[in-house]
Amino acid sequence: MEYTLASPDYFRALGIRLLRGRYFTEQDTRAHLRGRDLSGLNDVERLVAGFNVVIVDEEFARRHWRNEDPIGKQIRMPWGPLPAQQVVLTVVGVVTHVKLARLSEQEGFVQAYLPALQASLPGMAVVVRTTMEPETLVAAVRQQVLALDPEQPIHDVGTLTERRDNSLAPERLNLTLLGSFATLGLLLASIGLYGVVSYAVTQRTREIGIRMSLGAQRRGVLTLVLLQGMKLVVIGVLVGLGGAWALTRAMQNLLFMVSATDPLTFAVIALLLTFVALLACWIPARRATKVDPMMALRCE
Repeated sequence: MEYTLASPDYFRALGIRLLRGRYFTEQDTRAHLRGRDLSGLNDVERLVAGFNVVIVDEEFARRHWRNEDPIGKQIRMPWGPLPAQQVVLTVVGVVTHVKLARLSEQEGFVQAYLPALQASLPGMAVVVRTTMEPETLVAAVRQQVLALDPEQPIHDVGTLTERRDNSLAPERLNLTLLGSFATLGLLLASIGLYGVVSYAVTQRTREIGIRMSLGAQRRGVLTLVLLQGMKLVVIGVLVGLGGAWALTRAMQNLLFMVSATDPLTFAVIALLLTFVALLACWIPARRATKVDPMMALRCE
């Protein structure tokens, strides 16, 4: 489970949609501890004792309360040495699942949000949402934080776009390399296909000449050469699609908002490869239609 301390406006700032219940409010404080004796607790236990509400993500709610309303349900957190001392949290809201660390992180983690007004921890961050260019507000945000606490250190300032790009840098590099090799492979395959079809046309020069001398039309010769070349292409594309269907699951971590076996992607790539192969076949096929029957018959 992933825990995040969140202020009342944290979800709105990041665009995390509320599905059920409510967001945190200014009333979600440690006021419920008034009159309670905390002298027997250590610092950590005293800190976590202030929590009494929680917001969970949709995956958490689906996993634990599939056919029930999660609002009002209670969760006992193992933060105390004895069951009687463990913190009990009441679910007040359900939000959409988000990827907190990396866009490539695997599914399966459930998320819980605790009110920042009920406890504070070192290393917390301030999130600012604006309709202006974020870079223009950095100085103003720094001044505001220092006005509240002049000794508060400020570091690691950056926009959400920068953090997203940094998170995607390894995947972007891998995909760039894969795309470059794929393009090179496509080019080599086209050159190889052109060479094979061109050689086949050369070997059949006399046959083509005889066909044309007997009345074969140029269109018929063009169709004949294209069909023979494209027969190999169709077989290769079908074999390639089968292999890709089996192997692309290894690339799942590099893909976002698309499955490893996306039908549209497979269809587009297959059509692209077929089109490139068609061009590679068309050039020698067109050359075959220009064979002089008399010259072809004289060839050894």
